[in-house]
Amino acid sequence: MTRTFGTISTATLLLVASSLPLSAQDQFGSSVAISDADVLVMKPGTASGPATVYAFRRADDGSWELGGRVRAAQATEAGERFSTSMALAADELLVAGADAANAVSAFAFQRAASGDWTETEAIRLIEESADEGPAETQTTLATVFRILSPPRRVVARDGDRVAVAVVGSGGAANFAGTGNAASVRILWRDSDGSWSEEARLDPEGVEDDAQFGSALALSSHTLLVGAPRHENAGAVFVFSHDMDTGEWTQETVLQPEDTTGIGFGTTVAFAEERIMVAAPGNAEVGGSVFVYSRNDDGELTGEGSIVPENGAPGDRFGSAIAATRSELWIGAPGADEGSGTVHRFIRDHEAGMLRPEPTVAVAGTGDGFGLGSSIALSRDVAVVGAPNADGRVGRAVVFVRTADGGWDEGSWISPGGELDIITGGEVRCTDGQASGFDCGNVDLQAFLPVSEIGGDVTESVSDLWGWTDPESGREYALVGRSGGAAFVDVTDPSMPVYLGAVEANRSGARDLKVYNDHLFFTGDGAGEHGLVVFDLTRLRDVENAPVSFEPDAVYDGIASAHNLIIDTDAGFAYPVGASGGGETCGGGLHMVDIRDPVNPTFAGCYTDTEGLIYAGRTHDGQCVVYDGPDENFSGRQICFASNETVLRIVDVTDKENPQPIAAISYPGRAYIHQGWLTDDHRYFYLDDELDELVGNTDQTRTLILDLEDLTDPVVAGEYFASSAATDHNLYVKGDRMYQANYRAGLRVVDISDRENPVEIGYFDTTPYDNNPPGFAGAWTAYPFFESGTVIVSSRNEGLFILKPRLPELVP
Repeated sequence: MTRTFGTISTATLLLVASSLPLSAQDQFGSSVAISDADVLVMKPGTASGPATVYAFRRADDGSWELGGRVRAAQATEAGERFSTSMALAADELLVAGADAANAVSAFAFQRAASGDWTETEAIRLIEESADEGPAETQTTLATVFRILSPPRRVVARDGDRVAVAVVGSGGAANFAGTGNAASVRILWRDSDGSWSEEARLDPEGVEDDAQFGSALALSSHTLLVGAPRHENAGAVFVFSHDMDTGEWTQETVLQPEDTTGIGFGTTVAFAEERIMVAAPGNAEVGGSVFVYSRNDDGELTGEGSIVPENGAPGDRFGSAIAATRSELWIGAPGADEGSGTVHRFIRDHEAGMLRPEPTVAVAGTGDGFGLGSSIALSRDVAVVGAPNADGRVGRAVVFVRTADGGWDEGSWISPGGELDIITGGEVRCTDGQASGFDCGNVDLQAFLPVSEIGGDVTESVSDLWGWTDPESGREYALVGRSGGAAFVDVTDPSMPVYLGAVEANRSGARDLKVYNDHLFFTGDGAGEHGLVVFDLTRLRDVENAPVSFEPDAVYDGIASAHNLIIDTDAGFAYPVGASGGGETCGGGLHMVDIRDPVNPTFAGCYTDTEGLIYAGRTHDGQCVVYDGPDENFSGRQICFASNETVLRIVDVTDKENPQPIAAISYPGRAYIHQGWLTDDHRYFYLDDELDELVGNTDQTRTLILDLEDLTDPVVAGEYFASSAATDHNLYVKGDRMYQANYRAGLRVVDISDRENPVEIGYFDTTPYDNNPPGFAGAWTAYPFFESGTVIVSSRNEGLFILKPRLPELVP
C-alpha cells in the first residue's frame, strides 16, 4: 500500500519529528545596533545557548572584543528566542523583540554607567490571565503549531515610545488574547520605568496574510508599518500622532504602481526628512528603495526610487537600510550568489541628491553569507550582519571611519567557534565539573567536535550507534552526521581515532542501527536516499585514515525515512516515518528482510490509524522476538511502535498480515516519541518529546508502562527528572536507563526498582544554559559496549565519549 501526502508544514515536520535544519541556525548578525560604546549583535537562535545580544567594544589596539552578553532571564530559563528585531535609542535603553508563544512581546535592557547591560522588565502586549484554565490533557497539532511556530514580534523605538507588531497570518498570530494579527501597539514608558499601552493601531482594509507589521519605523509624530504582501505588491501604512489630543490615526497608505509581488514594505526607515520603503523582491532590478517626502501641504509624495547598479534577480537590495545625515547604506544580502553586499551612497546636500560610492567589499565572504541582512550606522562606526555565514551560525563585520573620511577594511566578529577537542586522558568529574561541563558520577574520556569527524561548518550530528568487532573486541562509534555516517574507533576511549565516513544525501536527522556486523542507516528529508548498508568489518584494517567509504548496498524500496528499527533476533529492519518516495507504507512500519544484509528485500507494511502529524505515522519503535511475561505471545515478533498519539503494540510475525494487539496513551500526552523495553520485556520506558515544551509538565517526564498483559498495557508510574529539558532517545541496559535529554545531556537512571527510578549520574553536553526545553543538545546515548563506555551525540557539539562511575564500577 503506497500513500502520498500533501505538503506538511516544515515547522511541524522538522521540529516535532526532531529533524531540525542541518546547521546551528543561531544566525548571529540577524539584527545589529550601535550604542555610545558598544556594537550590539543579536543571536536570536538557541542552538548554542540562550538567545543573546553580544556587546563588542573596541580595545586599545583597535580590535573588537566581547564586552558582555545581554540575555533575558525568561529566555534563558524557557529556551525562548529573540525575534530578529531590536531597537536602541540615545538613552542606551535596548528593546529586543521576543519570539515565544505567550504575551511577552519584547525585553528591555538598560546600559549602566559601568558598561553592563541589565534587564529592566519584559514588555507585555496584555496581562496574562490569572486563571489559565485546566491543562490540556491531549495535545493537538494546532497546539504544537502555536508553541513551535509563534508569530514574530517586531519593535521600533523613539524616546519613551515603543511600537510592537505581532507578525503572522490569520489565526496563527491570534494567540494569548492578542486578537487580530493586523495590529500594532504603541507603548509608553512611564517615569517609574514601567510600560503602559498608549494606543492600539488597527489598519483599515488589510488582509490577514498581508504580513502587516513585518517592518516598523517610529518617530515622535509618525509610525511606518510595512505590509509586504498586502494586495500582492505590498504597502506601508502611515500613522500620525496628534500632539494636542495624543491620538494616533491612520494618515495614508503608500503603495507602488507595480502590482507584482515585489515585497514593498519589507523594510522601512526614516532618513533625515525622507521616508525610505524597500521592495527587495523587485526582481527586474534586483530590488529597489522608494523615497518619499512631505510637500508644502504636509502630504507624502514620491520622489522616485533607488536601484542598485548592475542589480540582478535575487539580490534582495533593500533588505536593510541605515542612514546618517551624510550617508545611506542599503543591504543586498542575496547578491553575488548569496555572499551579499552593501551599497553605499553619499548625500550631496547642495545638489539635493545621493551619489553612489563603491559597495562594501569584505574579504572572507562566501556563498550564503547573506552580508547586508542587517545594518547599523553611526558617524564613525558601522556594523553589517551576515547571519547565514558559517552554516547559519552567523557573523558580523565592523567598520571604523578613517582619518581621511573613508572606512577601514572591516573587522569580523562572531559569537565564537565550536568547542575545543578534548583527548589524551580521562577528565574525572570533580565537584560537579569536567572540563567546563556539568556532571555527576560520569567522567569525560574524550570529546570530538563535529569538524573532527569530517563535518563542515554547515553540519550537525543526530543519531549514533555502536559496534563491537566480534573478532578483535574493538569498539566503534557510528555517528550520523548531516553528510553521512562517520566511524570512530573508541577502543581507547581517551584517544579516539576518526576512520572516515560513508557520504550520503544531506539530512538533519538520520538513524543508525547494526545487524550481523553491518550498519544500516536512513536520512530524513534526504530525497532518494534509501536504506544504506555498510559492512563494518571493513573498519578492521583502515590505512591512511580518514578515508571515504562506499556503501556495500542501498535498499531503494524507500527514499527518505525519519527513523530505523531493527529486530536483531529475527533479522528484519523497519524504516518508519517515510517522507516520500518508494513504498512509504503510509509512514508506518516498512518491513525489510535483512537476513542477507547486502541483499535486503521488501517484506510488508503496517500502517496504523493513529498519528499527530498525520494518521498512520510511526515515529520510532522497538521490535523484538518476544520473551516476556505474556505467554500468549512467546516467540512472536512484536513491535512497540511510538505512533505520536499512542504506543501501538503490533504482532508482525506474519509480514503479510500484521495484527495490532493493543494501544495505550496517557493524560497530558503531547508527542509519543520513543522508548525501550527492560531486558525481561515486562516494562517499557517511554519518552514524550513535547510535553515539557507545551507545558503539560514542568519537569522532564518518563512514562513507565507495565506490559504484563500485552493486550492490556497500563501506566504503572511516571519518573520526573530534575530539570525541564526536552527528552529525546533513551535505552535500557540491565538495571540502568540511559537518557539523552537534549539540553540536559546524558542522564543515567537506576531502574532496579522498576516503578521508582532514581537518577545516579549525568553529563551535560551543552555548557550554555539552564537546561530549558528545546531541541539542541544530546540526541542519543549508546550504552551497550561491554567496556562500560557510553557514547553520546550532541547536535551542534559533536561526539562525547563518557564513562559512568556507577556504584558497581567503583574500584
